Amino acid sequence: MQFNVKEVEPMPRASNARQRRPRKTRLWLRRAVQGVTLLVAAWLLYCAGSAVYLFSSLPAAGLHPGRPSMVYAFDGSEIGPLTGDVYRVPVDLGELPEYLPRAFVASEDRRFYQHPGVDLRGIARALLTNLRARSIIEGGSTITQQVVKNTFLTPRQTLTRKVQEAVLALLLETRYEKDEILSLYLNQLYMGHGTYGVGAAAQIYFNKDARDLTLGEAATLAGIAPAPESFSPLRDPEAARERRDLVLDRMVAAGYLTPEEADAEKARPLNVVQGELELNNPFPWYMDEVRAELLERYGLDPQVVALMGLEIHTGLDPAMQQAAEERLAARIFPAHTPDGVEAAFAAVDPRSGEVRALVGGREYPPGGGLNRATRGRISPGSTLKPVLVYAPAIEYEGLTPDSIVVDEPLDINGWQPQNWDFRFRGEVTLREAARLSLNIPAVQLLDRVGVERAKAFAERLGIRFAEADRDLTLALGAMADGVSPLEMAGAYQAFANGGTYREPHTITRVMATGAELKGRSAAVRRAMRPETAHAVTDILQTVVTQGTGTGALIGRPMAGKTGSVELPPDPAFEGLSGNSAAWFVGYTPDVVACVWVGYDRVDPEHYLPPDVNGSTYPTLLWRQVVGAALAGRPVLDFPGPGGGPPVVVQMPAPPAGPEEPAGPAEPTPPALPRIAGLTAAPGPQPGSVNLAWQAEGGDVPTENLRFLVLRGTDADVPADDAHTLATVASSPYLDVLTQPGTYYYRVAAVDAATGTVGEPSAPVAVEVTLEEPGGQGPGDGAEPGDEREPDDGGGPGDDGGPALPGEDGEPVGGGPADPGNGGRPAEGEPDAPERDDGHPAQGEPDEPEGGSPPAEG
Repeated sequence: MQFNVKEVEPMPRASNARQRRPRKTRLWLRRAVQGVTLLVAAWLLYCAGSAVYLFSSLPAAGLHPGRPSMVYAFDGSEIGPLTGDVYRVPVDLGELPEYLPRAFVASEDRRFYQHPGVDLRGIARALLTNLRARSIIEGGSTITQQVVKNTFLTPRQTLTRKVQEAVLALLLETRYEKDEILSLYLNQLYMGHGTYGVGAAAQIYFNKDARDLTLGEAATLAGIAPAPESFSPLRDPEAARERRDLVLDRMVAAGYLTPEEADAEKARPLNVVQGELELNNPFPWYMDEVRAELLERYGLDPQVVALMGLEIHTGLDPAMQQAAEERLAARIFPAHTPDGVEAAFAAVDPRSGEVRALVGGREYPPGGGLNRATRGRISPGSTLKPVLVYAPAIEYEGLTPDSIVVDEPLDINGWQPQNWDFRFRGEVTLREAARLSLNIPAVQLLDRVGVERAKAFAERLGIRFAEADRDLTLALGAMADGVSPLEMAGAYQAFANGGTYREPHTITRVMATGAELKGRSAAVRRAMRPETAHAVTDILQTVVTQGTGTGALIGRPMAGKTGSVELPPDPAFEGLSGNSAAWFVGYTPDVVACVWVGYDRVDPEHYLPPDVNGSTYPTLLWRQVVGAALAGRPVLDFPGPGGGPPVVVQMPAPPAGPEEPAGPAEPTPPALPRIAGLTAAPGPQPGSVNLAWQAEGGDVPTENLRFLVLRGTDADVPADDAHTLATVASSPYLDVLTQPGTYYYRVAAVDAATGTVGEPSAPVAVEVTLEEPGGQGPGDGAEPGDEREPDDGGGPGDDGGPALPGEDGEPVGGGPADPGNGGRPAEGEPDAPERDDGHPAQGEPDEPEGGSPPAEG
């Protein structure tokens, strides 16, 4: 058999393009899916990571959810809760009737005790219920998620926030028990009419304690919780009744009630009795700064830890704070002062940097407001001269209080600064120039030191400058942004303590069940030689004994500087005489305080009359507040030129009185702990010593325990005021010295409640050297970056001339025509009660009146 075989031509092959197109398409789709997957994974990772970061702001242990965090004064006395300007009445879950928390669980999260923080079954049930009703009538968030939302997150409804909420809820359940979370929820929940928590709600709606609520009242509170303003029984009793009955039905469904019990409660009226709440917010200006510092230094959101049972110890002096609030609120200003005049006060202990008092305004507005003591930015006038002019001239140029400066006409590229009285006195001492607050010598000295060099010096004292602060008008206090009263008090404390800057701070320590939480330490640095601080204090003592600050005298060694700021050089103020602001910064060895008086906005209708200047009302306020706070305390004098602790010159006399008959024996005081393991090691900077110790035994309560840090130059360091560096709340302590040598340290325990001082520890010795890297020490008065160019003329001008940058010699950032604080050609710091029309006050023109301030009115 034969077969005819035919060659079959092969099918034509598809082109390469057609063959590869499906493969390329599949590859593109796969890569797109991978990309989207990676993006989703990255987003989820971001959500989870940010949630973990937020969770880390909560201290790990020692917290008591639902218990208010308490704030304590420098002497251990209780100030009040951290909660601040909100109505809260904290409650203990164990003291509430059983049906109250059950009402909230049944209404808000029936499976609260079963789920791990997120209830997937509850989310599905809520979704189905809402779909059937075609509206949102049930939420899927658990009680734990609501705690997270109220504690960590903003109320914005976004997908990212919901993921963060879920992650945080799971984390929260790993750290706290269910009842702790429920307690926190019942205490932080907003309940309408400015109230937070069921304790405050029970008082505002039923005028009773939460422990005394009936079943129906408890169901009412649980019913209004989702929308308290809409369901408030004070505004819509019928809506509140319907919500009560709904909660009762849910309690039946959850097995907490029988139908008969629920029906019996439904038959009862609401019995609403509106109550009143007192706002428990003592010393609100100070407490605002405590809350701000919790976040800045400890990373703790005050809203997060307000109900976590922390103990927050501060440097507050309640007597000084109370006196400051009362005096600033009093109507002491003259009748012709326009309405709206404001004032601020800040006080710091120069031995520790602890803020003793803060008042940010004459009245604390509901809900808070601008704290002028800490957040105000105000031109300081002549109070800046000691910081920016006198101290740098003494530190770098070797001047003394008796050095001669020349007060004569001055022309700087067309700018002719003037004194407040338009007079020239020729050769005067630096002390006299400060006493009279002369402007021309201040400008010459700043030019001699150099603007940038002087600014660097002031910055070491905590003063911040704007970019525009670059010319010689700074000598007159003309700053683009200004300073706050707390910054000025912080800067002056280095004059009071021998040359060390200690960053002002309100919080001394934060405790959680006996364990101290770690935070950023307040800055400590050597700012000047003790000889410089002593010379400046010597000069400023003359200001308060013979010059413009005599109105502040309180019968103990003190120093200070007045300052006034002229009206702006604006046509709107033409023909008007007065001031924009008035200052006084005064100090003793144990307190530095600053007073500012002025307006938030100066205009032709709101400015200070001529008799409200640095030498009148600020000195009066200072004397009234500080004098009252220091009454009965030891009288201290400033250390000598070599530095050291203050010197006690007088102890308060014990109160006289008739002899009391012998009574029962006094109870045995608590035993003080023994100081062990005292070590002294070189600190983080040349001349600093880091001290650390342990307290063993004793039964003094933690809130009353303090430590006396002692220093001397031989092994016998007694526990007296002459050798006391500071009284601190805990170890460690950083000491900053300005002289090399061998120093001995001891530490003694102190019971702040009784004043009892324990046996000091054995002394430890440390050898202190002040060598900078490369062998440069502070003896030359220079710090890194302070060197002047040989031909800079003391300013940044290109020709070595005065520090007035700008085209054609015109200043920038505030010059002769606009120095930034309303300075005219005569910036005019009318520290004395002089007139601002260019004429001196009554009396001798060259002797500003620094006598007694006007009587209160």
